[in-house]
Amino acid sequence: MVDDCEGAGLRRVVCEQVARMSDYEDEFWAIVDGVGCDRGRAGRMLDVAVHWIGAGRGGTTDPYALALSWLSS
Repeated sequence: MVDDCEGAGLRRVVCEQVARMSDYEDEFWAIVDGVGCDRGRAGRMLDVAVHWIGAGRGGTTDPYALALSWLSS
């Protein structure tokens, strides 16, 4: 069980990360466009990355980083 102090700290960290996600997404699409990758393909790769992470696969918890690693291979 998380006490109130720890719970407040966890909520703050989660809120900060959620607020930054739009920046991560904007950066992802800028990189995709910069390398000339089709956005549809990149979007499908991002969907697969989310599924992989949810299934415990991949070495990261960042779907954007995982999908971008596939773009460079």
